[in-house]
Amino acid sequence: MGRIRTEEDGRVVTVTIESEGKRNAVDFEMVEALAETFEALDDRDELIVPILRGAGEKAFSAGFDLSVDRSDQTEEQKGLWSRMLDAIEGYDYPVIAMINGDTYGGAVAIAASCDLRVGVEGARFGVTPARIGLVYGGRPIDRIMSLVGPAKTREMLFTAEPIDATHAAEVGFLNYAVPREELADRTYGMAETIASNAPFSLRRMKEVVAAIEAKGELSEAELDWVQGMRDEAFASEDHAEGVAAFEEGREPEFRGR
Repeated sequence: MGRIRTEEDGRVVTVTIESEGKRNAVDFEMVEALAETFEALDDRDELIVPILRGAGEKAFSAGFDLSVDRSDQTEEQKGLWSRMLDAIEGYDYPVIAMINGDTYGGAVAIAASCDLRVGVEGARFGVTPARIGLVYGGRPIDRIMSLVGPAKTREMLFTAEPIDATHAAEVGFLNYAVPREELADRTYGMAETIASNAPFSLRRMKEVVAAIEAKGELSEAELDWVQGMRDEAFASEDHAEGVAAFEEGREPEFRGR
């Protein structure tokens, strides 16, 4: 039976999808546990940078476990996948996917819901509903398309053929494709760098990027909303601390206010 495992080290939390015998495929219980994990982290209201990964070195995840009977789903079960993706995407601070192996099916949408993706060279990414007679939901397709564009999304959906990590980086799905021996250092180094920055800035900039990504262009009211955030940031203790630290040649000690 699979599980979701968490390990905390300072401001970085590793969230591991663990069902190695099934290439880290997830069932309803694991999907719910992933949602609850990110919801609980969000409730803590402090800067924590999660790294989402799969157990072992063969797979990030194979998506939903096809051996699970889904013919008689409850209404709650039907909504679990969207709840999980929303919990990851809606988490206040940046989430990094450390893609340590092959990523198939719904796991591509899980990775796409993270803010940043670092993948190991040789990993394959396949969006495969056409192979099993299914149709993806609109939200997962939208998440993938926002990264790779409509043409590449169509190709991946219609052919159901995987792309490798190098190509995934070229088309914008991955931020980096790195050798396996560099994967952990690159990912955790990025997480530590993010965690050293001002919490208010990170939280608000994630909101702004998401708004622009969703709409393409902000309305005048939304631009005013962004300006309000900027005004709030200029008046914050973190801004004053950042300027003071820069002038004094030291590392800032941000308090998130």
